[in-house]
Amino acid sequence: AGLSFPKFFPLPYRYFEGAIPRTEINLSYNYQDRPEYTRNIISTTYGYNGNLGNKFFYQAYPLQLNVVKLFNLDPEFYDTLADDPFLRNAYQDHFDLGSGMTLYYTTNAESVPKETYFYSRLQFDIAGNMLSLFKPVMKTDASGAGMLWNTPFSQFVRAELTLGRTWVFGRNNGQSVATRLVTGAGYAYGNSEALPFEKHFYGGGANSLRGWQVRTIGPGTAPMDDSFVIPNQTGDMKIEANLEYRFKMFWKVAGALFVDAGNVWTLKDDNSVTGKESMFEWNRLGESIAMNWGAGIRLDFNFLILRLDLGMKIHDPARTDKWVKPTQWLKRDGYALHFGVGYPF
Repeated sequence: AGLSFPKFFPLPYRYFEGAIPRTEINLSYNYQDRPEYTRNIISTTYGYNGNLGNKFFYQAYPLQLNVVKLFNLDPEFYDTLADDPFLRNAYQDHFDLGSGMTLYYTTNAESVPKETYFYSRLQFDIAGNMLSLFKPVMKTDASGAGMLWNTPFSQFVRAELTLGRTWVFGRNNGQSVATRLVTGAGYAYGNSEALPFEKHFYGGGANSLRGWQVRTIGPGTAPMDDSFVIPNQTGDMKIEANLEYRFKMFWKVAGALFVDAGNVWTLKDDNSVTGKESMFEWNRLGESIAMNWGAGIRLDFNFLILRLDLGMKIHDPARTDKWVKPTQWLKRDGYALHFGVGYPF
């Protein structure tokens, strides 16, 4: 649920010339029932958004609040958490109070640009610093973390930067080459040992590494965690690069050839079995990069794009023999098929 005001409430309407401002107050409740646990998330935000010149867009939230409660943890899953400090600290009740912002710049704000364009997006979140000032008078749990309403508060900083450029060329602008680079990292400190799970990074899926299903890649060279019935591979940081060649075929049908590369990693050695494998280290960066290539077909109705992409693995960090041979591309666990609406980037 949300409430929107056409001004910088409660600030003056003309805060600065040329702005088209809005004030938003949002409240949400999220219920997740998974085989391993049940989770309730209550969130509220208060902030401002608008644009300047239809090229620069902003969202600034001085107040972001999340309350996360977990119930019905599966006993076997709980035992797994006890052996993995990274997961144990991520999967616990927590209370987030902080601020965030998103800055977006593009040279073409159309939903489906017909000319060459560039865009950049910066997202930033910080939480827990104000609450940490009152930690000396708070109750603490067994690990010494300060609690509010019997729930530990999270303290972290997180940022994600996306850069993209698409070159449009050919007869009737029927061809294009699209590129994207995504980098992001989050760090927990003070009252927290790990980022809250909902702030983790993940890869795979229709808009990411298309040789993998969503949340099935990484972290690092670590193998799939079989304690999850539904895959849930995540990390503290992410690097991803994408390259796609798009071309018209006939009528409303278009094709694409693409290459995706990247992964997610953890930043702290948690002394778990896969701790070293999942950590980001410069000297192991090459072997921990996942890579796929693929082809796609799209129905382009100008206002709506429907697509089907087939991604095939080239380099799989989780395998002993990391380079995937062409004879394995169309075999089980060698490819992934994705349906999507709109371009992946």
